[in-house]
Amino acid sequence: MKINDNPSSVSLRDNLREQMMVNRNKLSQLEVEKLSQKVCQRLEELQPLQQAQVIMGFSSIRNEVNLRPWLQKLQKQGRTILLPRVEGDSLQAVEYKSGEDMGRGSFGIQEPQGEPFAVDKIDVVIVPALVFDANGYRLGYGKGYYDRFLPGLNKQCFKCGVCYEFQVVNNIYPHPGDVPVHWIVTDHSEIAVDWDFF
Repeated sequence: MKINDNPSSVSLRDNLREQMMVNRNKLSQLEVEKLSQKVCQRLEELQPLQQAQVIMGFSSIRNEVNLRPWLQKLQKQGRTILLPRVEGDSLQAVEYKSGEDMGRGSFGIQEPQGEPFAVDKIDVVIVPALVFDANGYRLGYGKGYYDRFLPGLNKQCFKCGVCYEFQVVNNIYPHPGDVPVHWIVTDHSEIAVDWDFF
């Protein structure tokens, strides 16, 4: 896979971001819930997730896949559920405890209030994006939080991207700092990027 750092790729990436934002914003709340349920059903069938004890999800914004009901279900099974919290330029993993008050981060995202969790103890990270490509590379909102966070995980940690089917493209023109996920799950399909996890 060619890593692209030429200036024309920047505008291509920006166009992709803009296009996906528009497409995702067109979804109704009912569509978001139905498609999210399908994504979560597929996640439940993945072996690394069935075996995982410590799972990091995310709080959805702007019509992202809604993981909340599924994460609460996992929590009732005794799993440890983490959510991201922005601290300066970094992303921290913090345990989410059902019923506790959540704070609002600088981007209006709900964030847990507790102490940061040790990242080397995380079994699975569910990664959001505006766009994924077939090689597991992602485009987020352009702030680079996940690109800085993901390299710090242990080598066995399963990185699984989630999005709607229309958010997967052939190429996002990745930059040298971009970190690919191992697997991508949508409402319609699964894309195996790294078979070492199966």
